[in-house]
Formats: sequence, structure tokens, C-alpha cells
Amino acid sequence: MNAESAKPTLRSRVLKAGAWVMGGHVLSQLLRLASNLIMTRMLVPEMFGIMAVANILIVGLVLLSDLGLQQNIIQSRRGNDPVFLNTVWTVQILRGALISMFALGAAYGIYLMDVAGWWSEQSVYAEPILPYVLAVLAANGLINGLESTKLAIANRELAMGRVTRIELISQLAAIVVMILWASLDRSIWALVAGALFGSVLKMVMSHWMLPGEHNRLHWDWEAFWEIFHFGKWIFLSSILGFLATNGDRLILGALTDATNLGLYTIAFFLVGSLREIASKLIHDVAFPALSEVARENRERLKTTYYRFRLPVDVATLLAAGMLFSAGHLLVDVLYDDRYLGAAHMVQILSIALFETRYVLVSQCLMALGKPKLLAPVISIHVVVLFGLMPPAFYMWGLDGALWVAGGSVLFSLPLTFYYKYKFGLFDLWNELKVLPLPLVGYLIGLGISAVASLIGLGTAQ
Repeated sequence: MNAESAKPTLRSRVLKAGAWVMGGHVLSQLLRLASNLIMTRMLVPEMFGIMAVANILIVGLVLLSDLGLQQNIIQSRRGNDPVFLNTVWTVQILRGALISMFALGAAYGIYLMDVAGWWSEQSVYAEPILPYVLAVLAANGLINGLESTKLAIANRELAMGRVTRIELISQLAAIVVMILWASLDRSIWALVAGALFGSVLKMVMSHWMLPGEHNRLHWDWEAFWEIFHFGKWIFLSSILGFLATNGDRLILGALTDATNLGLYTIAFFLVGSLREIASKLIHDVAFPALSEVARENRERLKTTYYRFRLPVDVATLLAAGMLFSAGHLLVDVLYDDRYLGAAHMVQILSIALFETRYVLVSQCLMALGKPKLLAPVISIHVVVLFGLMPPAFYMWGLDGALWVAGGSVLFSLPLTFYYKYKFGLFDLWNELKVLPLPLVGYLIGLGISAVASLIGLGTAQ
């Protein structure tokens, strides 16, 4: 039996990888929820608002310099070539160093603008501690840049067992550090210390817990130009993606105070946890599988796409309906009275779940080597978000801004459907058969709310 015939089938690898990613990410979200519940009892809401802004600025720098290095390894025919991998690692380190430098510059810039009185007193950016938090978190850029390309190789081969263990161990270690620090010093530095420790541990484990050759510094111009040619479109999409996925909090950070932003961060976390589970499966399992199908048997791409879509549809559409009618119960039950303001925010933000399943279209486009087509889709979301959210806030208050934040993703659906039709990914029956699911979820949520009311559980509406 040769090596090719001994290789497990794509279906068996997808199922195994899917089980690891799904199980691992559900456990990861449970850990996040547990740590969130513990930390919200130890820290005040303002600290989560400040941390949210600092994290968004770091993520912004990461995405503003994104060349799609991991996607490059997964999609490229040279994805197993040591010369290619070491060139990717070298580019990754240089990029990480630049991210850290620019984060330090951003921290100093925010400090100078605060001294000059540029920020409103109601703005999160006027918080005196924000520049210092951002400066310390800047180290994450270089730490993440040192991660081994073995993580991407494991993802390419759908060998997600050890990758999932690495992520869970580093996350659990970060939580332990946060809780221990907060038990001694109830300050925002507990959140910062946990984030940095988790990043360092993940970086170290990426080199030593995964099989394969260790990375070394190397430069190959042919490999670099392949990376750049594919990555330049990822770069543009990532800039827009950052604005699309984080613009709501950037805008609210300027429009409202740290307390309201902290409450929004809690609501965003509760809804985002469900979106992240779906997105994790899509990025870590569906994308490698779709890339392999696109390389080896393009005709099967639509069938493979809808096989992945169905479970994502069922989960996200049911969840959207349930959270819209009963999402307030999550906050009522899980958090103390200081956080009840987040209850109705969960209900409004739940509408964003309707669009989550169409992330699979973007993965198909990248698998086909057409990442440049993602930019127009994301641009629509960005224009709606930044164009409508501030006036909605001034006309209808915070709730008006929330409706724009939750619904802005839906405006890009017409273009998404155009791409589906153009590349042979559209099937009317598969689109229509899942549409009743949000209503089913909504009715289930009403039933849950009625039962909760009867037993005196939950008060926020």
C-alpha cells in the first residue's frame, strides 16, 4: 500500500477535524464564559470597556498588516515546502515586530491627544490608563509573530487534535493567571497579564508540541512573491474586515463612556461566542477541505459547500431566533445587577447571526484563489456601519446605534448571492429550506421566556 492510498479520505479527516474543532471550541467558549463570569464579579464594567478598546487597536494593527500567511500555507501547492514555510516564518516575525512598534506609537499618540484635550471626557479614549495598557499589550505582536508554521501545516492537513489542545491549555493558563492576579490586585492589569501569558505559552507549545521540522530564518524571493501576490488581496480584505468586525466598538468608544462600552462588550461576547464557534469550524475545517476540493476536483465544490452549510445554518438560524426573543435571560441569570444593561443588547445583536453562515462563501472564493473578490462584500458592511451608526446614535440613542451594529452585515448579502451564482455555488432549494428556522428559534425562545417568568427567573427586558 503506497502513502497516497494509505492517506485517510477527505471525509474522514473532515469529520475528525470537525469533532476536535467543535469540541475544543465549545469547551473554549465555556472557559471564556466561566472566566468572564468570575472576572465580572472581581472587576468593574469600565475595565472591560478599556480592555476592549486596547484589544481592538491591537487587532486592528494585526489586520492592517495581514498578508494571509496561514491561508497561504493552506491554499498553496508549496504549503509543505520547508523553503516556503521558513520564508513565511521570517515574514511573520518581521510583521510581528512592526505590529509591536506601531502599537507603542499608537499608545503614545493616544496619550498626547489626551494631554492636549482632544478627547471628550465621556470617551473611553480619555481614560488615563488606556495608553499604558495598550503599550504593554504591544508585546503580543512580536510574541504571535514567533509562533511556528506547524500550526498552519496541521490546519492544512486537518490534523486539529494537537492544535486544539495547545489552544485550550494556553487559554486555561491565561484564565488562571487572570484570576490569581485579580485576587491580589483587582485592577485591569489582571486582564493584561492573562492575555500576555497565554500568548507566550501558545507560542512555545507551537514549536514543541507539534511534529515537523523546526522553523529557521530564511528568505526566498520566489516564495516571498507568491506570498505577496496572494496576500495583497488578503491585506485589503483584512483592513476592511477589521473595520467591519470592530468598527462598532471603535465608534461606540468615541460616542459613549467606558461603562456603556463595557456592557456592550459583554453582550457582544455572548452573541459573538456563537458566531465564533461557527467561524472556527468554517476557517479551521471547511477552508482546508474546500481548498483541497478546489485543487483536486472543482466540480464537487458546490456539493461540499452545502454539506458544510447545513449544520451551520441550523445552529446559527435557530440561535438567532432564540436570542432575539429570550437573549435577555442570559444576562439576567449569569451576571449581577451592574451588567443588566447588556440584556436587551444581546437581543438586538442576535440578528447578526443570520449572516454568519455566508462566511463559507468567502472561504470558497479564497479556495479558488480569488481573495480580491472579498473586498467589495466587506466594503458594503463598512460603509453601512460607519455611515449610519453615528447618525443613528444621535437620532435614536444607543439602541439606534445597536440596530445598525447588528444589521449592517445583512446589506452585503445581494453581492454575496451574485458571487454564489457566478461561481456555481447557488442552489435555490438549499437556500429556501432553512428560512423557517429563525421563526422556530423565536418561538422556542418565547417558550423559554414564559417558563422563566413562571418560575420567577429573569427580570430584564
